[in-house]
Amino acid sequence: IDPAEQDPIDRLSNRELEVFALIGRGRTTSQIAKQLYLSVHTIDSHREKIRHKLGVEHGSELVRRAVQWVLENG
Repeated sequence: IDPAEQDPIDRLSNRELEVFALIGRGRTTSQIAKQLYLSVHTIDSHREKIRHKLGVEHGSELVRRAVQWVLENG
């Protein structure tokens, strides 16, 4: 598969996808950190990496994309 044609979601690591799905389910950074037994700083780092991989500039757009993904993929 040509990387240019690859779905950006497929570029996420398993942990990033887990964080992305939790964002899409309305969890806050603090809630995600607690649920995954990670620090808030680590979750913030995952959010930044996800934004970069998806080409998303703002946090609100990340949330919108995550909610849309959860609705489409469960």
